[in-house]
Amino acid sequence: MKRLIATDSTSDLPQQIIDDLNILVIPVNVVLDGKIMKDRVEIKIEDFYNRFESFETMSTSAVSYEEFALQYLQLTQKYDEIIFILCSSYLSKTYENVLSVHNDFKHKHNCRIEVIDTRQCGMGLGLIVIEAATRMKNGETFDDIVNYAYYIAGRVSTYMAIPTLKYLKKSNRISGAKAFFASAMGIKPVLGIEDGKLAVKTKLFGKQKNLLLSLMDTLTQDIGTASVTMSISHAKDQTYVPSLVSIFNSTFKCKKIYVTYFGPSIGINTGPETMGVTFYRH
Repeated sequence: MKRLIATDSTSDLPQQIIDDLNILVIPVNVVLDGKIMKDRVEIKIEDFYNRFESFETMSTSAVSYEEFALQYLQLTQKYDEIIFILCSSYLSKTYENVLSVHNDFKHKHNCRIEVIDTRQCGMGLGLIVIEAATRMKNGETFDDIVNYAYYIAGRVSTYMAIPTLKYLKKSNRISGAKAFFASAMGIKPVLGIEDGKLAVKTKLFGKQKNLLLSLMDTLTQDIGTASVTMSISHAKDQTYVPSLVSIFNSTFKCKKIYVTYFGPSIGINTGPETMGVTFYRH
C-alpha cells in the first residue's frame, strides 16, 4: 500500500525533515514586486530574506484550484491513502481550494483522502505534519493518524516576537496610528495563532536583546512540567538560535527541538528580524 502525507509550504518544514519523512510540500505563491514565484521552488528562503528590503511590494497567495487539480488527479492514481494537512482556512484559501478539488473529483479514484484544516500556520502546522508523517512511517492506521493530527492541532502554541512594527504596518495588519503610538511607547507585540487566526498573545516593553528570552516566564507558565516538542523559527538573523536551543533544553523537558526559517507567509507581515517558538505538550 502506498501512502502519503502532504502539506503546503506555509508549514515551514526544514528540507531534511521533508526528505527523511517523504512529505509532499505543495508550494504557495509568493508575489514580489508583481512577479509570481513558487515558494522555495522558484525563490529560496535565504534569497528571499537577503533581498527583503529591495522589494517594494510583497504578498502571498494560496495554491489555486486550477493549479492543484491536475496534481490531485496524478496523486490519487499513484497512492492508496493521502492525508492533506493544511494551513488554517482563516489565513489561506489553500484548504478551501484543496477541499473543493477533492469534492469535485473524489468519485474518479479509489484513493482514501482526508483534508485537514489545522487552524495553524508556520511550524504550528509543521509540527503536526511531522507527527503525522512519523506515525505513517511507523505503520499506524489511516484513522489513528488523522485523529492524532486533529488532537495535536488543538495543543500547539506559538509565540512570535516582533522587534519592529513597520512591517505589520506596511502589510496593513495594523494601522499607521497604532504603529506610531506603539513604537513611541516601546511596545513589541508577541503574536500567535488563536482559533486559526493571527492574534496578539502578549506584549513586551522597552529594549530587549533577545525577545524570546524575555518570554521565558510566559513560556514556563504555559509549558509547566510537561514534556514538549519544540521548534525555534528565525528569519534573517540566526545568531541567537544556538543559545536558545541550549537554554530551552536546560529549562524544559524537550523531546526534540527543530530549527527552521519563517517562510514568506509569516515573514512578509512580521519582517526579517522576527523570532518565534512553537511547541506542543505531550
